[in-house]
Amino acid sequence: MKSVFIGIGLLLAGTLFATPQHATVNKAARQTTAEQLQQAMGKDTKILVIDVRSSQEFAAGHIPGAVNIPSDQLARKLEEMKVAKGTTVVTMCEHGGRSSRAALELQKLGYKTASYCTLDSWKKCGYKVEQGQ
Repeated sequence: MKSVFIGIGLLLAGTLFATPQHATVNKAARQTTAEQLQQAMGKDTKILVIDVRSSQEFAAGHIPGAVNIPSDQLARKLEEMKVAKGTTVVTMCEHGGRSSRAALELQKLGYKTASYCTLDSWKKCGYKVEQGQ
């Protein structure tokens, strides 16, 4: 009986302290590096950066000028916003899992220049991050 409780305790401890898993990056998606995105934004190139994380994640930190559209609302919101198919769109999330899938979804919708970038790489380059909505 004592070994059962120890086993359950170890299982619970492993669950509580396990490293969270992030969605895997879809290798079929085109990636824009943080450096490329920063350069393009610095040239006043018209780029729509869409942060596909939840509103809570977005509020905790996002790149300046990004628009928050959670990935499950992407197609509907872009239609509402009347975003032209020729617009250069870069999707963003923390590690690339959600944003790579969102970029592929946008390509299927006709946004041929859609790509993704990671907030993690943006931060590692030391670029500015804003908080709030």
